[in-house]
Parts: sequence; structure tokens; C-alpha cells
Amino acid sequence: MALAGVRQRCYGSGALGTRAAPSTQRRTGSLIVLVAWSVMVTGGTSLEKTSEHFPAALPARSRAFAEFSFNATAVAGIVGSLLVIVGALIAIPGLARFLRAKRWPEVRKRFWTATLVSAVLVVATLGLSLWAHHLTPAQRNGSDDVYSGAFVAFALLVVMTIGLWARTAVAVASRIDFTPRELRRESGVALGVALTSIAVIAGTSVWWIQMALHAPSFLDGTPGGVAASLPSAQLIVIMVPMVIGTLAASWGASRIAVTYRRTALETRS
Repeated sequence: MALAGVRQRCYGSGALGTRAAPSTQRRTGSLIVLVAWSVMVTGGTSLEKTSEHFPAALPARSRAFAEFSFNATAVAGIVGSLLVIVGALIAIPGLARFLRAKRWPEVRKRFWTATLVSAVLVVATLGLSLWAHHLTPAQRNGSDDVYSGAFVAFALLVVMTIGLWARTAVAVASRIDFTPRELRRESGVALGVALTSIAVIAGTSVWWIQMALHAPSFLDGTPGGVAASLPSAQLIVIMVPMVIGTLAASWGASRIAVTYRRTALETRS
């Protein structure tokens, strides 16, 4: 019964099938893409940390392609983030209507929870940065167990903060009464974010392959010249959320694309 209830809710929200109105399906698809991008960001931030100074580990003749693929990944990530900001700007008129309707109490608790955790993250960032300045490169990269444990806790705090803000954004966006034009723009932005997600995972995959072929020791942090396997455990942990985010974004984009096809068929008929 629970499974049937969840399935029915998915159909009603437009996450599955085509029973829901196009406007509902576009909103749901856009929200799926938004959540998927927040998952992508968690993997992307970890990749940025893991890949520090990677060109120095590569032979000169093999450096250009790896750098190109990594830079392409970074550009795609920046474009996706900018598109998310554009989506937020498009939502401002709807947010104003939401606030004028005095519906803020519906999301106030989520907002302040995310704000509080963000404040903790700022303090943790400053503290960890000051601590890192008093450590050697080796200590910052695994030889100091206490610092490594603190960094893992910091990474979990980053993930929690991103998740809380994504939850808040979804709660607000799901309650805003968008005009048809605003919803079309939001869904168009969501399609762009989904495409950048695909570009990010493609660029990361190419970079990973290049590093595995020409500097395998870099992936596992082993000494130079020591062989490392292609399925680096560290990169697998990073890639999993990025792959999940890309698949989810693609599904959300497909939910949006179906509505435009339905609208075109209805217009012709």
C-alpha cells in the first residue's frame, strides 16, 4: 500500500507518467534538476580538492589533454552554477507574491535551520584554514590523523549545508505561484543545467582516464612510479554523487521535455 501511495504521488506530481498538467510537470522537473545539481556540487567540490596540482604529476607530453578536460569540467560547473542563479532571479517576482501572501511561516523553520548551519560552516572554514596554515603539506594531505578527521567532518558539514539550502529552495519553489512565462523560463534554465551536468561528468571521466593512463600514482596518492589501479577508491567516492546527480538531472529534463512535446501535439491537433 505504501509503495502504491508513493507511485500515485509521483504520477500526481509529474515525476512519473504524463497524467499531471504540463505546468505541474515542468515545476517538478525543474525541482528535480535543482536537487540533482546540489548533489553534483558535493562531488564537484571534492574533485576540486582532490585534483590540486595535478599537472605537476603528468609528463609534459600528456599534460595538455588532461588540463583541457579538467578546465572544460570547471567551465561547465561555473555555467551550471550561473544558470541556477539565473533561475533564482527569475523566481524573485513569484517569491515577492509568496511573501505578500504572508506564507513565509510555511518555510521559516527550514530557512533558519539552513542559515544556522551555514554560520557554523563559516566558523569551521576559518578555523580549519588557520589550522592548515600551521601544518606541513604532508600533514594536510593525510599524515596528521586529527586534521584528516576534522577535514572529513568539515566535508560532511559542507554536504549538510548544501542539502539544507536545497531543501529550503525546493520548499519555497514548490509553493510559489509562477506565471506561465516564469515557469517556461525556469524550465528552460533547468534544461540548461541538465546539459551542463552531462558536460561535467563527461569532462571528469576524460580527466580521470588521462590521469589513470599517464599519472596513476596521483589518483591514490601513492609515491611517484608506484602503479595504481584505474578504479581509484577516492575518485569513485567523488564520482558516485556526480553520476547520481547527472542521472537525476537527465530525468528531470526529460520530464520537462515531454511537456513541450505534448503542448506541440495539442497545438497541432
